[in-house]
Amino acid sequence: MEEKRQAAPVILFTYNRPEHTKRTIEALAANELARETDLYIYSDAAKKSEDEEKVRQIREYAAGVTGFRSVELRARETNYGLAKNIIEGVTEIVNRYGTVIVLEDDLVTNRYFLHFMNDGLSRYENEQRVTGITGFSHFDDETDFPEESYFNTLSGTSWSWATWKDRWACFDAVCADWTDMIADKALRKAFNYDNTYDFYKIMKMQQTDEKTNSWAIRWYWTNFRKGGLILSPTRSLVSNEGWDGTGVHCGNAKEPVFGHGLKTDHRLTQFPAEICERSDVHKAMKRALIRESQPNLLKRVYHVVFRRNYIGQA
Repeated sequence: MEEKRQAAPVILFTYNRPEHTKRTIEALAANELARETDLYIYSDAAKKSEDEEKVRQIREYAAGVTGFRSVELRARETNYGLAKNIIEGVTEIVNRYGTVIVLEDDLVTNRYFLHFMNDGLSRYENEQRVTGITGFSHFDDETDFPEESYFNTLSGTSWSWATWKDRWACFDAVCADWTDMIADKALRKAFNYDNTYDFYKIMKMQQTDEKTNSWAIRWYWTNFRKGGLILSPTRSLVSNEGWDGTGVHCGNAKEPVFGHGLKTDHRLTQFPAEICERSDVHKAMKRALIRESQPNLLKRVYHVVFRRNYIGQA
């Protein structure tokens, strides 16, 4: 009989939104695998005095969280900022367990989210080309795909993700070879997802503008250079509830980016037959990025896929 695998640990990164954090944890606790899951809550310290009370409220709430196999609070004594907090937190936990699932404090998951993430981590553990998993989908209800999940190469989304120790060990925090794109137009076009969006510009900002500190653009570059693939559900198992003006990154939007809703009772059981990004998926991804991010492509996609560090806090 095959030995049952331990569920992957979940890291939740929080800053100054106690009500959002509560919603995120309550939704996660409603997952069928919650009681088999170790939850680590990384609470960043306040940079500004006006955030101190909200940080205190989050830590007080986190200290009483139940419904998981275990709960540990990592209360930062100084302000790390999002990029450093994530990079160091993920490194610590994935090195201990071998796998990790990552959430931020504005995400609400459906009750089968942990099933999908753990199933994917188990299924593709030895497939080196698969570098991560997400519960988020760029596709809306009108996208006609019979498959329940798909592979894509756009690996920077922070709307839930998971990976393995050996893949994260390849994380390139320096990205010194990004300058190869300056002369190589074909490389730059590929990095820009077939020129759907100027990710090259974000990488340039990361390397030359001290105000930009994105872990996600560096993770994308790491996976891009490896030809990595991300497993995604065709119908999203996670939604972002941060478009109410409370967040540092998401702002206030009447029509949230990729706001096509959470599939509350949807459980995925099927995986792609081939480990590749199919041409029809690539075309659909391009259409989704263009459609959902208009009219302000730079501002909206940037917040979705490659968010900056805490602005003014790092």
